[in-house]
Amino acid sequence: MKSNFMLNKRIILSISLLFLLVNISCKKNFNKTGNALIAPPDFEGEIYDQAKIITYDEAIDSVFSTNLPVNAIGEIDMPAFGKLKAEFTTTLNTDPKLSNDSIGTNFRILSAEIQIPYFSHTLDDNGTQIIQLDSVYGTGTLDIKIHELGYLLPSYDPNTNLEEKRKYYSNFDFTGQLVTQIADTIGFHPTIEPLIIYEHNDDGSIKVDDNGEEIVKDSLGPHFIVNVDPNFIQQKIFDKVGDFVLENKNAFQDYFRGLYFEIENMSLDGRFLMMDFPAGKLHISFLHEVINDNATPDDPSDDFTEDKYGEINLRFDFPKVNYYENDFYTPMQTALANSDMINGDDNIYVKGDAASGGVVHLFDDVELNKMKDENWLINKADIIFYVNETLSGDLLPENLILFDKINKKILFDMADPDNKGLNNELFGGQLEEDEEGNKYYRFKITQHLKNIIENNEPNVDLSLRVVSDPINYMESQEYTDPDNYNPKGVVLHGNQAPEVEKRPKLTIYYTLPTINQ
Repeated sequence: MKSNFMLNKRIILSISLLFLLVNISCKKNFNKTGNALIAPPDFEGEIYDQAKIITYDEAIDSVFSTNLPVNAIGEIDMPAFGKLKAEFTTTLNTDPKLSNDSIGTNFRILSAEIQIPYFSHTLDDNGTQIIQLDSVYGTGTLDIKIHELGYLLPSYDPNTNLEEKRKYYSNFDFTGQLVTQIADTIGFHPTIEPLIIYEHNDDGSIKVDDNGEEIVKDSLGPHFIVNVDPNFIQQKIFDKVGDFVLENKNAFQDYFRGLYFEIENMSLDGRFLMMDFPAGKLHISFLHEVINDNATPDDPSDDFTEDKYGEINLRFDFPKVNYYENDFYTPMQTALANSDMINGDDNIYVKGDAASGGVVHLFDDVELNKMKDENWLINKADIIFYVNETLSGDLLPENLILFDKINKKILFDMADPDNKGLNNELFGGQLEEDEEGNKYYRFKITQHLKNIIENNEPNVDLSLRVVSDPINYMESQEYTDPDNYNPKGVVLHGNQAPEVEKRPKLTIYYTLPTINQ
């Protein structure tokens, strides 16, 4: 009887212990995000949102502007910042037809056009297809003059034994290196008309079908189109047919060094265009005489000459460089000249192109040492920057980027493989709006703080800049320069902002070891 009692007692005790363990484990049920454990067992969660943050303005004299996926021309007036002018230069590549023996002789230029695609999209309006241009700002007009460039733009850097491509920056002023004006468009404004490519007869006329309708070979999207002086094309290109300067890219670019797009006479409302310059070209159509052997190649006695229609494309090539010129308004000039690196600023002027950015310093020594001494384990960390909507105007950037200012690296959170190839929503930096209508930018910096607090890495200052395509950095996991072909800008509330609730805010979710409780 006693033996059965002892056995039942052990069973009851075992069940009680098991229940206790289950109950404890339920209370310590920590969440996971993806495959990453938010917090290990035996820790309890805390929130800290009183971190000291110093933010101040930083003037940006120039930005890397070589061979970007998008380039800009035009002038625009940004309310909080001032006026920005963007000019552009590009080299050209030769066309293989120019070194072909069958190119013919006695050339007559029919047309020469610079053709650059706009970015556009199509909307369906009750069954009607409407084309709208993208990345075109302002409603005014301006004059665009296109010159032959006299400055040789080497593709490779002689300082690296020609092993690396040469970098050009946005303060590289080409205006003293212009040779001949070869085209212009006065009072320019963009249109949505498509670029129509027609079939041509040998005499250069457009082919027609049995109904007398012109035969269309292709219909492309809206293009920037400017006519080029045919006399220049005749002398510069076709008078050199047979010469070695047309035979390969290097010889051609040493001979014809490129084009420069100059901007003048902006109207009050301005006009600024970001276009697909990498797809741009100088398109030339011409007539030329060729020998017709009359189907008797061995008998030249019945040969005769005839006109043929021809086309060549001198495509825009590397290097392509944007030149930016800013004329800042007084408030921005004052802000940049009086930026307070010790106490911080009330506003942060963050603008694309060569203008300005923000610097962010997290924590003072006391709170950082406390976090390290107490062995904080960081579960999640977000930092928010609120838009000063009174100063910023309407042309706000869709994305900002936060990166390591000292080492010129993107943050680990942005390079996280979970983000790679997807989008930048996990890292943040997009323009958002809360329930009260306040606009802000939020960044996830969890791993960045883990590295500082848990792994004792340096607490480096961070740079805050405009970026057009953050995906480029996620996929490469490298940092060169923000792709500043974006004229947009935003004024953010700084740590000295009068509205305390609009100051930058860092929220840290962390756990402490039980031994520290």
